[in-house]
Amino acid sequence: MVKVVPALACLLFVTACSLAPSGDPDGILIDLEDQWARAVQQGDVAALDTIIADDYVGTTASGQMQSKADYLADFGTGDRRVSMLTTEGLDVRIYGRVAVLTHGGHAQGESRGQPVVGAFRWTHVFVERDGRWQAVANHVTRTSAP
Repeated sequence: MVKVVPALACLLFVTACSLAPSGDPDGILIDLEDQWARAVQQGDVAALDTIIADDYVGTTASGQMQSKADYLADFGTGDRRVSMLTTEGLDVRIYGRVAVLTHGGHAQGESRGQPVVGAFRWTHVFVERDGRWQAVANHVTRTSAP
């Protein structure tokens, strides 16, 4: 019995470690933010579908609410194209399994045939579920400077 307890304890520890998210959460979230920016510029709907959770809600710079389906459709149909997107002053704050990322930056592209050029501020909310982080909310505001 004495030998079984340490062996069981080791097995439980190894199993718990393998189920825990690997890596530094800040680094993972910064990488996700970079992946999101690349996917937006490339119009990569498959990548965006992975980054964004099914229950995602976004608020555009014009105040419109968007579901995940709306957001992906804009890129899938070509209604939204982004040729340039910068991330400046990224701040990551983690609250357990929720993270809030804020940053400024510049964007250039078009939305529904109208040019979009300027400085913006973004707030992205990520949630960690089943060992992976996904975006559940986005808010963007036009600013005079990042």
